[in-house]
Amino acid sequence: MGKSAVPARKKAAARKPAAGGRSLALLDGGRVKLSKEPGGETLTVVSAGGEVRLEVLLTPSGAVLRIAGPRVAIEAEGDLALRCTRFEVQAESIALGASGDVALKAGRALDLRAGHDAAFSAQAVTVEARRGDLALVANDDVALNGERVLLNCPTDEEVERQRLAVSSLKDLLELPFQTPGSPRRLPVSLPAEERTP
Repeated sequence: MGKSAVPARKKAAARKPAAGGRSLALLDGGRVKLSKEPGGETLTVVSAGGEVRLEVLLTPSGAVLRIAGPRVAIEAEGDLALRCTRFEVQAESIALGASGDVALKAGRALDLRAGHDAAFSAQAVTVEARRGDLALVANDDVALNGERVLLNCPTDEEVERQRLAVSSLKDLLELPFQTPGSPRRLPVSLPAEERTP
């Protein structure tokens, strides 16, 4: 009985994981490793060639996720939400597309810069400076081309709204001078369907 117990102990010792951590072989030749690091526990997925594909570091302050590979895809049938204090993306090129609307909102400043040319196109464009100046600066020509180019020309609705808001002689004198029959901006029209030639 004592002789059979010794080999059993040896087999148990052989199955015991190494002190550095545990690993599991994958069907494609890669491995999943779980090891202890100075900052916490690390779960690592390594390819058959030894490249790290996925690494999850579990720390007392939270989890750190690192994904590597020639192509990484994240897919969700529903919503995908990211919430963080700071979000930073560094890439050689970025392409964003949406079949519906795109909303970009900044609670404070918004800075858009391009090293070369920039183009912006839409059916109708509105640029408004709510509390400050609007400055257009160009090194070369500034070209304004339109069916009509109007300066300080309100719509009839805006003129009527300003007139109805008058509550004193001071307000009346501060109204912009409007010559009867002077040009007016046309009301905003509904977007027309664009047809490609």
